[in-house]
Amino acid sequence: MTGGAPSLQGPVQRLVTDFLELSATGIHDRLGDVAGVAVSTAEGRRPRTLAASTTLAADVDRIQFRIGVGPCLAALTSGVALHAPDLAGDDRWGDYGPQAAARGAASCYSVPVLVGDTCVAVFKVYASEVDAITPDQRATADLVAKEVSGGFALAMHLGRQASDLDDLTALLAHRRVIDLALGILMERGRVPADAAFGLLTQQSQSSNVKVHELAADVVRSIPGTSSDDLVPPYSPRDEPDAAGAVVR
Repeated sequence: MTGGAPSLQGPVQRLVTDFLELSATGIHDRLGDVAGVAVSTAEGRRPRTLAASTTLAADVDRIQFRIGVGPCLAALTSGVALHAPDLAGDDRWGDYGPQAAARGAASCYSVPVLVGDTCVAVFKVYASEVDAITPDQRATADLVAKEVSGGFALAMHLGRQASDLDDLTALLAHRRVIDLALGILMERGRVPADAAFGLLTQQSQSSNVKVHELAADVVRSIPGTSSDDLVPPYSPRDEPDAAGAVVR
């Protein structure tokens, strides 16, 4: 079992955050009489709470992350649900239990959200009384975690597609610059394309500078060259700003 949410970028990250915020509020409503619900991820191995249905839930999460141990972190690592019916008397996580109880969380249930073998998030249900999270409420939390995993898997897929598109756009830009540089070197040295490319790669190895960066220097050496010559004529990631202009 591995923990830690994948890195999600830009609009996809916003989509996931909005989705989890609605999920935290939704599960609280479905559970009824609880003190709060929070959902956390560990993107880049650093846990953070993305949404909480009450201030108490957010505060108890902060206590856990400050101390560095607790049921949420254990569930993120193991991918196994954890029930702590009496936090004040639970010594499994050092000072966390007593401090959480002092804040108003007498019991909690942490249920992982799994995508395949990866724990991508954890839902925490907090109750203000000892052993107040019923078996039916825990079963509902388990069900919601399974429902959320499908949405998270879709967000991960969208994130990978966005990353692949960015990589392709960068590759097209690099290829354009390298082709321009090869044409310049071929004209200057009266050499064929393979010889011109050999000059670029040899310089790259000796100077420890990437080929496309050297190629950009060659293109910039031509009088009258602008920065527009170093980008592809069209990028699928171009987006209009509020005034309708293309933002790069």
